[in-house]
Amino acid sequence: MKVFVYLTPIWLLAIIFPPTMDSQYMDALQLATLAWLPLCGFVAAQGRFFFGPAFSERMSVLFLTSASLVAITGSALMSVDPVRSLAYVAASALGLVSCAGLWRLVGDRMIDCLSLYAVLGTAFVTFILITGPRIQGRLSISLTSHPNYLGLIAFGLLMCSLMVRARLLAGCMIATNFVVIVATESRGSLVAAFLGLLVFFTLKITRGHKGRAAFTLAGASLSIALLLIAYRDLIEGWAASLLFLNDKYRGLGTGFTGRLDAWQEAFDLFLSNPWFGVGFRMHEQYMTTLSSAHNGYLSLLAEVGLAGTIALTLLMILGCWRLFRKALTGDSVAILGLSFVVGYLFLATFERFFLNMGNPTSVLTWLFLLMPEKASAPMSERRSERPSMVPTEAH
Repeated sequence: MKVFVYLTPIWLLAIIFPPTMDSQYMDALQLATLAWLPLCGFVAAQGRFFFGPAFSERMSVLFLTSASLVAITGSALMSVDPVRSLAYVAASALGLVSCAGLWRLVGDRMIDCLSLYAVLGTAFVTFILITGPRIQGRLSISLTSHPNYLGLIAFGLLMCSLMVRARLLAGCMIATNFVVIVATESRGSLVAAFLGLLVFFTLKITRGHKGRAAFTLAGASLSIALLLIAYRDLIEGWAASLLFLNDKYRGLGTGFTGRLDAWQEAFDLFLSNPWFGVGFRMHEQYMTTLSSAHNGYLSLLAEVGLAGTIALTLLMILGCWRLFRKALTGDSVAILGLSFVVGYLFLATFERFFLNMGNPTSVLTWLFLLMPEKASAPMSERRSERPSMVPTEAH
């Protein structure tokens, strides 16, 4: 339905704000922000919103999604705070169902959704760039949110800017989001952006040619490797400066600001609870080195153990494979989706959670992973194409 082309970007933007607020009601605000669009979708699609086309196309997608939710529910029930953990499970279930269901309502208008989100979001981060607070010199949305959170948002906006049809505007938006990422000093988001752009333009150049895509990607990788060898000292100096590798507070000598110790602590949590973990979104209560594991994969292992990790990993792999196959046909949204997911999977090495519906970049990742293989028109267009049941007058 056409209205959801405009409601979806507003929904994604609204998700940004609850984590930036210093409020005892932050979790409730996050759930309310996440829930209003699915409720509208339920009314508009007469319940079909909750069974997206990806679920009906492949039973394996439905099975793995269901298995993942069952596994993390079991983990939540065995946690020290089952009520709180189950609330996070409910939010994740709502997010996954919404990501699949939106394709039923928006269909082939997804490019318009992503473009509008990129335009509105870039305007917002530009405002933050001009007026936003600085935390130890790093740009942030608010004094209560981490600068890396803004970097994560800017990465998603940068990638979505690739869908804007006006090329000059798209270039300005991409450059603006790069500036924002650099201002946040978010190293993971910066590398993820370069990686996502590399995959995107490789697939764009070779769209519709499967063999050429693999050849071009291999050639690009070889060229980069040769440049790294030929200009090693120059590139090392540039990378060390841009990524703050020699910074006494955030560089290699600090174990990436203590993250290596946090990763070890999260892995030890997994070893102590290998099957079902300590509870979905509960690992932070056990951390002593840092506030979280700062690694989505290790936090997943610690929280839901092997049962949940295997199910979610298989769902992610299946989603990537489906995206890859569709991208090779030259589908623009699939090309963006695969590039977006590749960047995010790298970024998850430094982010707290792997399955997270608390920010629009993570939501978009699962939106792409649950993209249908077959192109679909919005429901309103499908209704208009139904043959009329009223007999026409014979001439």
